[in-house]
Amino acid sequence: MPASRPLKLWLNAQCQMFGNVSSAMLVRTLPDSTAILAKWPDQSIDTALLTSIVSTVVEKQRLQLQLLENNHYLFGHPLIINGECWGIFVVRLNLPNKTALPALLKSLKLGQFWLEFITQSGAAEPQHTSTPAIKNNEADPGAVPNALNASSGFKESINAALVHAHANLLKENSVAETCITFVNLLAGLMQASRVSLGLFDSRGKNFRLEAISFSASIDQRTQSMLAIREAMAEAIEQGVRIDCAATSQQPTDQSSLIIHSHQQLLRDQQAQRISTFLLRRGDVILGAVTLEFQRDSLNSDEEVLVQQLIHSAAAILFFQQRASQGFWQILKVRTLAWVENFLGKNAWRKKMAAAVATLFIVALFIPVDYQLSATANVQTMEKYLVVSPQDAYLGAISARPGDLITKGAVLAQLNDEDLRLERRKIASQAQQYRQAYDSALANSNRVDAAIASAQLDQASIQLQLLDQQLTRTQLLAPVDGIVVSDDIAQTRGAPVKQGDVLFEIAAQKKYLVQLFVDERDIAQLQPGQAGELKLTSLPAKIFTTRVKTITPISEVRDGRNYFRVELEFVEPESARQDEFSILRPGMTGIGKVYTGERLLGWVWFHDIWHWLRLSLW
Repeated sequence: MPASRPLKLWLNAQCQMFGNVSSAMLVRTLPDSTAILAKWPDQSIDTALLTSIVSTVVEKQRLQLQLLENNHYLFGHPLIINGECWGIFVVRLNLPNKTALPALLKSLKLGQFWLEFITQSGAAEPQHTSTPAIKNNEADPGAVPNALNASSGFKESINAALVHAHANLLKENSVAETCITFVNLLAGLMQASRVSLGLFDSRGKNFRLEAISFSASIDQRTQSMLAIREAMAEAIEQGVRIDCAATSQQPTDQSSLIIHSHQQLLRDQQAQRISTFLLRRGDVILGAVTLEFQRDSLNSDEEVLVQQLIHSAAAILFFQQRASQGFWQILKVRTLAWVENFLGKNAWRKKMAAAVATLFIVALFIPVDYQLSATANVQTMEKYLVVSPQDAYLGAISARPGDLITKGAVLAQLNDEDLRLERRKIASQAQQYRQAYDSALANSNRVDAAIASAQLDQASIQLQLLDQQLTRTQLLAPVDGIVVSDDIAQTRGAPVKQGDVLFEIAAQKKYLVQLFVDERDIAQLQPGQAGELKLTSLPAKIFTTRVKTITPISEVRDGRNYFRVELEFVEPESARQDEFSILRPGMTGIGKVYTGERLLGWVWFHDIWHWLRLSLW
């Protein structure tokens, strides 16, 4: 291989990075002479024009920019390596605007890292003559060493080469361009006869060759390309790097590997060594890189460099593949990967989870009878109040809460001693008025008789009033029913005022159910809908009900608004009298009302859906 090839590659890449370059030249400067190491694009460039600026750059040791004509400039820049001027980079380019000059200098600075790596490897030292004049022909540096020099600055040169490679790969706009740039860089750095790169598609299924070093096009059907693909497939299937040499035995750590395709490729290409490296992203294999050499060994420094370059290139290619995908393509790839992950081998847990999820989704669309549930309590339809007819004191109490009573039964007796004394007094006065009336009639005293008659009538009326008050001291039950008021037996002898409520009587066998329904569900209820009631005290008994009234009365419970719905009992023809006699006002339980068919998914999640609609409105 010609010794100037790495420098030609460097000059070619630098001109591509600059753009609008018509000709370029790389000149090596030594204390006593100078020599042309590489030209671009070919040997027929105007060497005299380019070399006219070299002496000025060497003398001033800084950038020189000389205007030729119509925005065409002669650009000369010293190449400083290890603190010394190693050479001069001369280029003729079209520069419409000088504001682009800082970007060119930055690109050249990155290029110097790669050039430093080439110089450290010993591939750039020309065998020149001692004449001080610049020669018009390219210097022949001689043969390139087979191994990189292990100098003290080699680590820095590797880092410089990596930085330059990253800069070149990241500026490419597509996966194909990145692959071509990578194989060319790798072939130049490692002095390989050919570098090939193959990639899987975004799904990780189809594999194809993407780039061959220094080749503009690839025919996937040729025998040589098929042989390279077979060698890559051999490494990918085994999941390891394969290194195969023509003149040496297989390494001990690879003695168990299958290398038939690599050996066949060695014989077909008459190469000395073939190495296939895997492009990995974590545990996923993205592709493979095959390097063919006309030398039979790679030293440890070269191994490190190749591994680091391939690792970096794998990350860049991975993200470029992802970036080149459209939305629907990404969605399709992820969906297919998810399906394959669930339906693959040894995925019984995932299959079971998928089956359960499928059953769950199907169940969401099953229609069921929806029952609206709410807390309920039993109340009487008719309630009577027994109040104190007058101011008095409580006497005997005959009724207690929960007692079943009949109409006319004595509930309590008010203390009537004061009334009886008052009646005796009025009765005595009435007797006196009668005697006075009789005496006045006997004496023919009409005036006194009239006065006595009026006083007698007044006393008689007072007696009638007292008799009525005495009669009302007995509190009687107005209807058949049950006492539902508080116990007043402990307050015997306490004063009561006229109108004070002493007893509450609930009419027996005339009950209704009060259902407290959340305002979110109230719109589902209509009068006449059938329902059921189960009481806490009678869990084995289910009562049939029907919606009677939806009241506009609401109340707040636990921070939420509830409307009161009244249900009436539906007595079947076969109902026995004692089935409802066990009911008592105030019993609580759970009431359910049938509102029609609903999907099971709606039954489970309608509360969340209502909350979201209100929250997101």
